[in-house]
Amino acid sequence: MAAAAAATEAARDGQTALALRLAKHLAPSPHHPRPAGGGNVAFSPVSVHAALALLAAGARGATLAQLLAFLGAPSAEALAGLGRDVVARRVLAGGGSAGGPRVLFGGGVWVDASRGGLADAFREVAVECYKSDARTVSFTKEPEEAVKMINEWVKKATNNLIDSIISTGDIGAATDMVLANAVCFKGEWRHPFMHNYTEPGPFHRLDGSVAEARFMAILEHMDVACMDGFKVLKLPYKQPPEVVDEGTRYSMFVFLPDAHDGLSTMVDVVTASPAFMYGILAEMKEKPVAIKIPKFEVSFSWNDLGDDLSRLGLSLPFSPEAADLRDMCKGDDGGTRRRPTFLTKVAHRAVVKVNEMGTEAVAVHVNMRGGGGPPPDLVEFAADHPFTFFIMEERSGVIIFAGHVLDPSK
Repeated sequence: MAAAAAATEAARDGQTALALRLAKHLAPSPHHPRPAGGGNVAFSPVSVHAALALLAAGARGATLAQLLAFLGAPSAEALAGLGRDVVARRVLAGGGSAGGPRVLFGGGVWVDASRGGLADAFREVAVECYKSDARTVSFTKEPEEAVKMINEWVKKATNNLIDSIISTGDIGAATDMVLANAVCFKGEWRHPFMHNYTEPGPFHRLDGSVAEARFMAILEHMDVACMDGFKVLKLPYKQPPEVVDEGTRYSMFVFLPDAHDGLSTMVDVVTASPAFMYGILAEMKEKPVAIKIPKFEVSFSWNDLGDDLSRLGLSLPFSPEAADLRDMCKGDDGGTRRRPTFLTKVAHRAVVKVNEMGTEAVAVHVNMRGGGGPPPDLVEFAADHPFTFFIMEERSGVIIFAGHVLDPSK
């Protein structure tokens, strides 16, 4: 029992490490000005991890070894344990029915019928451990129907917030398998911002230009940490009274560099390791904070996720010659030798909306706006330049969303 728990914890740390690596990869830098067009970025690390962990459930040999190394997990069983016991039952369980945050998740694996059909054991793992659809389709003979099936699944799973994730242009005659997922998160702040304090103001972009944004403001006791070169603010989401001490606990952590152009330097520090990241969060203390943060909405489609994963070192699952996914489909170990099943497309889309949310509690949170001057230990947290955010389920330590806000006006 203890060994299984340790393996699950190791897999969780691997999940966090992947989240930080991808966040660094997507951050703009002088040599790598991502994303194209200078826009905002949002993605779901837990969703990407779940898709790759599901792939590991059908892999063998060198392909399995590379997946485990990439995901930082000791075994496919540890990944399945994390998916079943932590991700599916806690982090992506849905929620929202009692007034708490709501997580909407849709995803799965779709394999071409020419591969012989999905193995029953693999399908069971997909559904039980990763909340994923797992079906056989015909990409070659009925591509429109296959695409329609995938998009309808995602649309239903996200309550129509995301209506498509893949198109017929994403598949072709050589398409074997598609991994696709979509995640939405909706929650009310525990300390809601007040609409009457939201006002326009300048947001300083990385290139020195200025955009106009709508800034929310509040003066409240919050967990905050002032590090060397940046600050971290915790914005907790409201939980129903009956589950305050039990169940999930979600918060957004906003990482704000001191310098207007300090995002890439800060990201390099923050993403150094999971231990360092959790160490920063452990430094946070409750203090009075004057918060100014822009409203923003990010809808990010990561169409080249497969290419990026390959560049980061995960290449074998995408190789028509070397991929070993024999535990995924029926008959791959049969008498007739078939070419290897390989991963053709990974599609990912994430939506994050941040606004005042929850103005019914205004009267509770105006007490610090009275006279008498600011508290002596007041922290000014003015997010009027590019910043990074993580939405985390704190009890498990799982990062649900990560992103970089470079221009909230877009």
